[in-house]
Amino acid sequence: MSARHSCLCRWFSEYLPAQNHLDREMIHYRVSDAVCVLQLDSPPLNTISLAVLDELVASIGRADSDAVVRAIVLTGGTDHFSAGADLGMFRGIALVEDAAEISRRFQDAFQVVEDCGKPVVAAVAGRVMGGALELAMACHFRVCTAESTFSFPEVSLGLNPGAGATQRLPRLIGVQAALKMLMTAETVDAECALELGLVDAICPSDDLIEAARRLVSAAHGPALAPAPRRTAKHVEKIENAAANRAAYDEAQQRLQKTRPEIIAPQEILEAVRCGVEESCQAGLRKEREAFARCLNTPAAQNKIYLFFATRQTAKVPQLADVRPVEIGKAAVVGMGTMGTGIVHALIVAGVPVVACDQSEAALAKGLDRIRSSLQKRIAQGKLSPELSKRMLELVSTTTDRGRLAGAELVIESVFEDVGVKRSVIGEIEAVCGPEPIIASNTSTISLEQLAEGMQHIERLCGMHFFNPAHRMPLVEIIQAPETSPGVLATGLQFAKRLRKTPVLVNNREGFLVNRIFIPYLKEAFWLLQDGAEPVAIDAAAVEFGFPMGPLALIDMAGLDILVHTDRVLSRAFPRHGHVSPIAVRLVEQGHLGQKTGSGVYKYERGDYAPLQSDVAGQIIADVQRVAGRSPGPLDRDEITQRLVLRMVSEAFYVMEEGVVGRESDLDAAMALGTGFPGFRGGLLRYARQLGLDTVRDRLEELAARLGQRFAPCDRLREMKGT
Repeated sequence: MSARHSCLCRWFSEYLPAQNHLDREMIHYRVSDAVCVLQLDSPPLNTISLAVLDELVASIGRADSDAVVRAIVLTGGTDHFSAGADLGMFRGIALVEDAAEISRRFQDAFQVVEDCGKPVVAAVAGRVMGGALELAMACHFRVCTAESTFSFPEVSLGLNPGAGATQRLPRLIGVQAALKMLMTAETVDAECALELGLVDAICPSDDLIEAARRLVSAAHGPALAPAPRRTAKHVEKIENAAANRAAYDEAQQRLQKTRPEIIAPQEILEAVRCGVEESCQAGLRKEREAFARCLNTPAAQNKIYLFFATRQTAKVPQLADVRPVEIGKAAVVGMGTMGTGIVHALIVAGVPVVACDQSEAALAKGLDRIRSSLQKRIAQGKLSPELSKRMLELVSTTTDRGRLAGAELVIESVFEDVGVKRSVIGEIEAVCGPEPIIASNTSTISLEQLAEGMQHIERLCGMHFFNPAHRMPLVEIIQAPETSPGVLATGLQFAKRLRKTPVLVNNREGFLVNRIFIPYLKEAFWLLQDGAEPVAIDAAAVEFGFPMGPLALIDMAGLDILVHTDRVLSRAFPRHGHVSPIAVRLVEQGHLGQKTGSGVYKYERGDYAPLQSDVAGQIIADVQRVAGRSPGPLDRDEITQRLVLRMVSEAFYVMEEGVVGRESDLDAAMALGTGFPGFRGGLLRYARQLGLDTVRDRLEELAARLGQRFAPCDRLREMKGT
């Protein structure tokens, strides 16, 4: 036995027992009226593990050899088919050959489905993604419910699909449409899937199995079931060479926007091209090789790490036995930008909510913003008018605090000021009694300050949403020492109900994300003061992988917010130092960013493209002169190191202080809350991959040159290696 084969066998032996499937049936087999129904039963999401593959092959073989069976229906249920391949398989793979072997196992199993001598129809429902869709495409026919959606999200993990999608999808829907789905992770709804040819029929969910039966039964009964229609034999949609070349050119243009660290889109294109121009079998080999290469890139490994990190944040060991309260009605106090976004998030999740503000105008403006946002989704075909109407019916507005009574959860979202928030929390407690949870949407202020004067401190927590609250996926659930476990468990569950990722954070000014990210924004202004050009600072951040630069970002959010937040954090953490006078001067002179038409950059009316600002340039020059600086250009490495290592330094302080329990929670929060590039795996994972010795040495050099804001904490000084 070769060393590689021995390694792979050992990996299989370690992985398979962990599946907890080996002692139970994962595919139920039943036959009636000459049709065999194979139903996946691999809780909780019918993920396809190696064990499920083996049982699938055995079940198809059994049905194929059963003389009574004339046709086969493969399903998962009337509301869910499968979540696709079990990503847990890919976490421990170290060798390229082993990754290729996993792809081969899936390809071979699905080929058994396609080669079955009896017609096989996939009856699917819900979100049909990745490996689940690859399995459905290996079947001879497909029927779905009207609510079904279809996608290949693998590329968002830095992977290409490895179970035949690059070969079967072009044959079903054409090269252009296939490349778009595969390279962009675009979601296709049921009607579009039918139009493209991805499915053969749509039916109500309660008719799914019967519709599948009808699809594989001729008018005179199952004995005359249609012949298998093998996907690999479909060639009519890949025969037009000119159309194919145009599709390749379009895909090549799409590649220009892809990070070089992420090779999956290029690999997808080459696998599709190989299958179309050579053969399906050649394309499958190319797909296997591509999957192995992609899986073994740092970008893919980091994205998979983050995938699991975001799913672990809500699993808090000390709350495992605590039963959360089901929230039937919520309330939001304060209908500014954040409060409006929170109300929007609640109604999208189907939660009845009372929106309360002392200003009728603020309530009307907030509702108008929500209506406008929903109308945009209707226009984009992403929301039905009926569902939008039902969402809006969930909101009631009031200026009367007394109408908050009856809500099980009240979220305070007023101005970020201790006195204002403390007063509102007192009013909420007075009208709601001792039972409801009171959650503050504070972004920086300690809960202990806000709790002063409360009668029932144990029911106060922080629930920090990020702007825009209805779109941003992160919510920090903040616990003070007095917060009860039941309140925390309820907060975590409620955030998940809103389809957010909750991260449990201990009480400390700035909490987790702002504690780390505000220093990054402040460092951008210190770089300005030291001579770096605004466009160079933003370009360095984008080159590192952020979606936009720090100066453009703070112009969008508002420089006044940064200056206000800095007052809280610089008092709590004196070693941070204050924000550069550049930001303060801009705010004092009314240059707050996009909302005033100028900040670090200048903006034309109705256009958010950043332009050079002479006003900001003069303020920067004045501050440099007062500070006695002789500015010179800074190279990109210096800019990048100062921006990123400033965050890294603060992240280790956060871990040292116990603000968050797991490094993976911090990594997930920074990726979801700030756009820290996922292909780098999160802030602390990036630091560990850089090497802790290297990080410490660079921070000490920066601290010696620029000040204590870069000084590594004791925890980092004591850590070795990676």
